[in-house]
Amino acid sequence: MNKRRLSNTFITPILLFWHTHQTAVILTFFLVIAFAIRLWGIGFGLPNLEHPDEDAVLMPAITIIKTGNLEPIRMEYGTLHIYLLTLVSVIVYLYSARNGLYQSPEQLGIFERGSYPAVYAHPEFFLGARLLSMILSTAIVLVVYMLATRLGNKRQGLVAAGITAVLPDLVKHAHFATTDITLTFFSALSLYLLLRAYDNWETDSMWAYAGAAFVSGLTASTKLNGVVLIIPLLLIPILKAKSLDEILSMRVLSGPISMALGFLTGTPYAILNIPKFLYWSGYAFRLYNAPQTELAQPSWQWHLDYHATSPNAIIFFLGLAGFVLSLRLWGKRGLIINSFAVFLWLAIVTQTSRQARMWLPTAPVFVLWATLLLDFGWQQLKDRQLFSKWQFYLMPTLSILLFTFLLYNSVIISNIFYQDDVRTRTQHWIEQNIPSGSKIAVEYFAPNLNTNTWSVTKLFHLYDQEMAWYQEQSFDYLVASEAGNNPTQIPTEEYAKRNELLEQACLIETFEGPFLSAESRMFWVYQVPPCD
Repeated sequence: MNKRRLSNTFITPILLFWHTHQTAVILTFFLVIAFAIRLWGIGFGLPNLEHPDEDAVLMPAITIIKTGNLEPIRMEYGTLHIYLLTLVSVIVYLYSARNGLYQSPEQLGIFERGSYPAVYAHPEFFLGARLLSMILSTAIVLVVYMLATRLGNKRQGLVAAGITAVLPDLVKHAHFATTDITLTFFSALSLYLLLRAYDNWETDSMWAYAGAAFVSGLTASTKLNGVVLIIPLLLIPILKAKSLDEILSMRVLSGPISMALGFLTGTPYAILNIPKFLYWSGYAFRLYNAPQTELAQPSWQWHLDYHATSPNAIIFFLGLAGFVLSLRLWGKRGLIINSFAVFLWLAIVTQTSRQARMWLPTAPVFVLWATLLLDFGWQQLKDRQLFSKWQFYLMPTLSILLFTFLLYNSVIISNIFYQDDVRTRTQHWIEQNIPSGSKIAVEYFAPNLNTNTWSVTKLFHLYDQEMAWYQEQSFDYLVASEAGNNPTQIPTEEYAKRNELLEQACLIETFEGPFLSAESRMFWVYQVPPCD
């Protein structure tokens, strides 16, 4: 009797807490899982800078705290992310100075993007920048929960949060100090605020719409493709206004004005230094469009192939099916969400440059679509009383299986960050086998070699020069990389030039291993003829 009473004393409060806080407990569990798998491997590679884009945003931030000049040295992405990294870098500097590592910001080193070797003496700044991505990627889980709950119900919110917590691409890019996760976070937050402004148009004041527009401007200031948010922003008054006078009201005009203010808050030198802003914007547009480039397959096919074989494939294709369903179930309010994703994808598939990360701002939308499809399917089974004995368990069971599958793939990705990158393996072999003083040419994604030991020249592509040039310049070795030289990502003509060049060289050693989050990439060391 006493044992039963003691058991009730402990179990009853737990059951009562679960009953009253079930949603909060499950959501907290997802947030903890998301935080843990994003934190795992966050310091990969350091002090080697293995991601080629991290220095493009962190070096301007460190330059700001070193010089006191708030004008970033680069601004091809917009500059909000740079200013966020500046704040993070200030915190890292103060913490490090407290421990006696620095006497003055003037001690901080600055180097140009793409400098070689890519090794930074103060790796704690890169670690701090990556932690920002990790935190924002975890916060996306909460924003997606809010979005799915507003669009549907708490059940959909929890399923969407669980998927977002373990979606492999969100986990992968949370390890990088780049703009992509920051852009995805602000995109999801903007969509939530815009949807709320739409839902409450009749009762809210002007400030709800203006506030959503301001955050949309911050999104565009993170990376310029966030400007696509202007479409759902303008759709709200078009769908809600009852007359032309209402469309021309100050409330409606506050949207575009506030979005512009949000953009200028994050990228003030778009006005303060117009020529520089236009220069870097033009550079970014040329980089992504790559005019007069002929590739082996169109961009839409490349992206479809990527998603068909990626760890995110099940969510991508469930999402596509859910998109069709959303056109009917979400009604007009669904246009706020869907227009953003559709127009951003139109921009993606019409660009010559193709990068897997391009889809990230739309990843939360694909999660929403996939969740809608799963919930609709469960409701259909329930209404038609199919599998009536098991219908209570069907949705949770399917959700758990999907969550486990995605978690497994995400754990694999995070674990890869703990392994030696193939560039490190190549570097160690060269250190042991290539004579000091040798003249070596490397490509853009290269192992970090000691330039005091070897004479190293870094080119964007080895095929930028012909074999005769390497011989005339007395090069001894070439280090070739599979990364950045995929035949689907470079022009067919250039890929043929690459093969022709390497066929003239003498292969010495082949390396295979992890490259960033990829399980396997190839590197090769060649000797320039005449060969031994």
